[in-house]
Amino acid sequence: MFIYITSVFCCILLVCVADKLNKKAEVLPFAIVFLILFTISGFRYGVGTDYFFTYVPTYKQIYNGTPPPMEPIFLWLNKLCIDFAGSWYQSIFIITSFIFIGLIYIVIYNMPCSKVLLTVSFLCGGYFLYSFNVVRQTIATALFCCALLFVERNMDGKKRLQSLFAVFFLVAIAVGFHYSALIYFVVITLLYLKLDKKIYLSLFFASAVLVPTFVAVIGILLKGTKYENYISGYWPDPSKAFSLSSLLFVGFFFVYLFTESKEDDHWFNIFRNLHFIGSIAIMIGLFIPLGQRVSALFYLLNFLSIPYYIEYYITEKNKMLIKILYLSFCFFMFLHTLAVNGNGILPYHFAI
Repeated sequence: MFIYITSVFCCILLVCVADKLNKKAEVLPFAIVFLILFTISGFRYGVGTDYFFTYVPTYKQIYNGTPPPMEPIFLWLNKLCIDFAGSWYQSIFIITSFIFIGLIYIVIYNMPCSKVLLTVSFLCGGYFLYSFNVVRQTIATALFCCALLFVERNMDGKKRLQSLFAVFFLVAIAVGFHYSALIYFVVITLLYLKLDKKIYLSLFFASAVLVPTFVAVIGILLKGTKYENYISGYWPDPSKAFSLSSLLFVGFFFVYLFTESKEDDHWFNIFRNLHFIGSIAIMIGLFIPLGQRVSALFYLLNFLSIPYYIEYYITEKNKMLIKILYLSFCFFMFLHTLAVNGNGILPYHFAI
């Protein structure tokens, strides 16, 4: 527990320093934050319930020449590690952590809101610790976050064709890490929606009514695939896994919906639509065993959308109070996860 609390404190302090510096000078504290988080994530040993359950056996199978069915880019990364590190399976955690933390800090560095809020949101809101277990899917989500930077540029009219190509290229790479990211191809097209409040509400409640139908269709689509366990009933009742993060994500759909956006605020439109689509996905996920994994493709994005809203849509009079409340919530989530040892993150062991 000590290593997580210390690292979070150091990273937040460094980002606070970076906020006071110019664009060039802030690169150094960001680089140090990257190194801290990369070291903790990449050199962990046996941390995360899927460490020995999924990733080590997979690595060994590939090393022995009998790779299981899996996403092509993740398979290629394992083979790359084997070429350079042989049977040392720790290498796959090092390279995936490097990619994941790097992607996240590219996004944080380029977002127009407070880097401190974004960092606390990422580290304490659940995304960072969750990545210790759900390695491939959290990388896929991080790639989608990078794609959002290009969606915003595309909406702003900056190099439209190149931006659109970059968006779909990044989502294609995300699919190469986890097939569930296929849903992002649909999501990307829906981010451009600009509907009336009544239409959003009508679609939201109609979707809630149609959830059993959606679940039945998903069951048909996944039947016979390796993802059939998402709907097979092998896993526990997903409704009991409805998390505070999910609740917050759905709640912020209504916050964005009933807020008037500023003129030409493309990020607002992106986040409102993300919360709309993601809220429906979360409702469906409550009725599917392992649906929490699908829901995570969306509620992890709280780490971007909530800091943005606080930065630009809370009045100066109330901003400090709201920031304190949100930071308190994040710290509570962080300490609660450590207390219940979510995803098998304790005790922490170093690989070397």
